[in-house]
Amino acid sequence: MTTPNNGHGLLGTREQKFTRLLPENHKPFSDASLDALAALMIVPDDELNDGADAEENLKVPAGYTYFGQFIDHDLTLDITSSFSRPTDAASNLRNPALDLDCVYGAGPQDQPYMYAADGATLLIDPSGKDLMRQPANGRAIIGDKRNDENSIVCQIQLAMIKFHNAVVAKLAASGDTGNLFERARAEVTWTYQRVVLEDYLLRIVNTHTYDFFTQRRAALGDAAYDLYVPTLRTQLPKEFVGAAYRYGHSMVRRGYRLNSATKKLIFDGGDLNDDSLIGFQPLPEAHVIDDWGRFFTPSFAIPVKNGPEPVENNPAVRLQWAYKIDPSLVDPLAALPPSVGNGASLAALNLKRGNLPSYAIATGQAFAAKLHEKPLDPDDLMVREEGLNGFTYKSIESADKRFLTETPLWFYILAEAQKPVLDYWREAGKRDLNDEDYVTGPCSISQLGPVGGRILMEVFNGVVDADPRSFRHAAPAGWVPMIGNEISFWNVLKFTGLV
Repeated sequence: MTTPNNGHGLLGTREQKFTRLLPENHKPFSDASLDALAALMIVPDDELNDGADAEENLKVPAGYTYFGQFIDHDLTLDITSSFSRPTDAASNLRNPALDLDCVYGAGPQDQPYMYAADGATLLIDPSGKDLMRQPANGRAIIGDKRNDENSIVCQIQLAMIKFHNAVVAKLAASGDTGNLFERARAEVTWTYQRVVLEDYLLRIVNTHTYDFFTQRRAALGDAAYDLYVPTLRTQLPKEFVGAAYRYGHSMVRRGYRLNSATKKLIFDGGDLNDDSLIGFQPLPEAHVIDDWGRFFTPSFAIPVKNGPEPVENNPAVRLQWAYKIDPSLVDPLAALPPSVGNGASLAALNLKRGNLPSYAIATGQAFAAKLHEKPLDPDDLMVREEGLNGFTYKSIESADKRFLTETPLWFYILAEAQKPVLDYWREAGKRDLNDEDYVTGPCSISQLGPVGGRILMEVFNGVVDADPRSFRHAAPAGWVPMIGNEISFWNVLKFTGLV
């Protein structure tokens, strides 16, 4: 079994290059072609409202968009390039492990300013509503500054800190005289790993792909892996960080309701959080989530009704859902604010990153062939556009005909998730799909398919399998998480007293 570099990812970790799952097998695309494809992916804004939204994905509550961002910050840290300016020198300063170094930093011995005098409890703002911050500039004092980049991921980071502190309190109350910090960190980290594998992935990956790999791994162990084999697990794959795990950008809503008084755009073109969710500054009181039922749910079931309809000026606590996983991005992502992307298009950045010589990510069709899956037909490579009475679809061939047979992996994965809706559209005679069509039947959910889902299943299971400190290797026989065996982020929040 290959084991990761010891220690924690933020400090004291040897810089490593990303690995590769498949060799490069296509010629680069021109920037003009990629810009044209990115432009096709932007869908005009819907109104920011509180009611049922046809773009909502009734399998994935909106909080998982930002929990996914939190997971990303636990796995990757590239200081050789920026989000808006990826370079050929891209590398990772994180361990390829779900070890929560974004929460714990280098630990109480090396970063004591993050911890209380007991050496076990993590510090937060005295109000209990925000992260601990530097008085001079308001920046969060946490293991990874990126977990303060918007008001939602900031509060997920805060929830995880509170979860650790609640575990410390329970261990202390039980009379446990061992090392409280280490015991609590193990409990929290093992629980988090199971939440990623058994809650997060179960919502994101379609049932067939999830069950197929889960059962195959149980039967075959390391032999179940076709892509992320043990010899590659010293680092994360370029195809994961540069394409597959960027699927979540399609799930971003135009904005969110945070509490009964406040709903905000994700951003409005500027860097202040008065009218957006931009972070890196003290969390405004108006941005405090008053009920986590707006972002998470204990249930995996698709609701019969898409939540209670709010009354004007008296919004109900309605669960907001992530947007569907498909090749459509809300139009605020066409021009990122200065602190995030300096006005660049997020879709263009993703496509161009995978096209860099150092990434040169293989096509979606190449991955389908490797996994013995039937590749998407050219007719499945569509983008959504407004029609006369709703939405319809058009081919991406206008951007570059090569995209139909040599599709960038990121776009391919999103198109794969969209395919059930496209099939429904074809069955309906290619007429426009209206809101009613979108919130019923196969149009109400979207999940990663056999290529995108398989990459995520192999990488996340692979990093847990390779980590000797993970719950699969280090948890005692018969270990039951403090949150119970019903594994979900909701039950983490419940144990912490937040729901």
